[in-house]
Amino acid sequence: MEAKLRVNATQKLGTINPNMYGNFAEHLGRCIYGGLWVGPKSTTPNDNGLRLDTTSALRDLKLPILRWPGGCFADNYHWQWGVGPEDQRRPGHNLWWDRPEPNEFGTDEFLRACSTIGCAPYVCTNVGSGTVEEALGWVEYCNSAQDTYNARLRRDNGHSAPYGVRYWGIGNENYGCGGNMTPEQYAFEYRKYATYIRAMDATLDGGLFLVAAGLFGDYNAEFFRHMNGALHLLDGFSIHLYVGGFSPSATTFSDDDHYRLMGEVLGMNEAVDRACHLLRYYSTFGHRLNLVVDEWGTWYPEANVPSGLYQQNALRDALYTVCALNMFNRHCERLVMTNMAQTINVLQSVLLTQGSQMVRTPTYWAYWMFRDHMGATGLAADVDAPTIKDVAGREVPLVDASASVSPDGDKLVLTLANIHLTEEVTLEVSLVGASAATGATGLLLTSPDVRDHNTFDAPDAVKPREMEILAGGEAFTITLPPASALSLSIPLC
Repeated sequence: MEAKLRVNATQKLGTINPNMYGNFAEHLGRCIYGGLWVGPKSTTPNDNGLRLDTTSALRDLKLPILRWPGGCFADNYHWQWGVGPEDQRRPGHNLWWDRPEPNEFGTDEFLRACSTIGCAPYVCTNVGSGTVEEALGWVEYCNSAQDTYNARLRRDNGHSAPYGVRYWGIGNENYGCGGNMTPEQYAFEYRKYATYIRAMDATLDGGLFLVAAGLFGDYNAEFFRHMNGALHLLDGFSIHLYVGGFSPSATTFSDDDHYRLMGEVLGMNEAVDRACHLLRYYSTFGHRLNLVVDEWGTWYPEANVPSGLYQQNALRDALYTVCALNMFNRHCERLVMTNMAQTINVLQSVLLTQGSQMVRTPTYWAYWMFRDHMGATGLAADVDAPTIKDVAGREVPLVDASASVSPDGDKLVLTLANIHLTEEVTLEVSLVGASAATGATGLLLTSPDVRDHNTFDAPDAVKPREMEILAGGEAFTITLPPASALSLSIPLC
């Protein structure tokens, strides 16, 4: 199979915000308890309760931002129950995921985890069952240096300096588990919450970044219509994009299911396009509205409430991730953050744990391949490739790509995918406005079967390998094996 890729270095799309490659950790299943947190008395190696292996793996991944505590859990979470000495914390019941919530892992533990990983925290407030006073107190606890009750409480709990949390979500899925609100109701609640939280801007250099929870179509349009001139209270607008319900599991699926999952990225692209168009329309001079996709990824029927939404993770999931992240890169002008669901042991996780063991999933390695895009400038990358019609009737391109150039202009970064299950692709790459030097290095992620995955007995079954590419000048050729992804770092002349 032959395909062509044209990268135009003179057509810049915008800066790729590092937060494009964020993640999401909810109090769901074994994401927090057993994933990030084992407690200081655990035999699993830990740093005062935080697992050493998972925090180290996320640090190696250069995870830029982590969303917490939910998800649906957020709109039934009361932060005061999870701070202070362990014997004074108030246990509760996890309403949406039907399990006890000991509140051993709270605000201070989460922010310590972020510090250990080296990522920014993104906190989702409780709008559905909470109050403005509660949310404002949380911001004050995290950010205030004044002599207030909540700032004193933080100091008493062992953290004298403000944490400086910039990113705050005002509720989660408030059209559903966050209160079943109409767009008008949620706009009313958002304006109320954001009015008071925005007043805390002065506690942080650069101000707070406030995110509203969107849905799609008419709901979003109605929300903006009812904001009634209060768009200055809004910085980011989020949508959620889950796919995969047609496949029994991550490892049991047909070839048709494989191509359909890749085709779902086309549907995601349409949703992102519509949201970006809406935000451009409502952006006013001097105040920009940005898109956030703070929940996305595969969700198979095997992941249900009794299982704690646990599912395996195969090479197919990694190829889907590469195609989705490429699509997000192409929207970098307006899209500033995404958060895959979820970090550990839940849905399309990057890590799996079992007791004291840990496995990096193929999706982990897909994210690894995008690290050089962080902070780079997105470039136009046009692919001319054969397509395959999926069972939904969509013409799905068999080759996918995104491109960026490093801030100093010395390096071209390409992330490529060949989703065909049996045919390799010969990709002719042409550069416009740039010339490649010799010495390109790459990481190739593939395996004999797209259903291959990593287990605790075989943790490295699917893992990228280094390879050299004979790239040079304004045109060169790359060969991609079947069902593979490739990231390239190409020096420019």
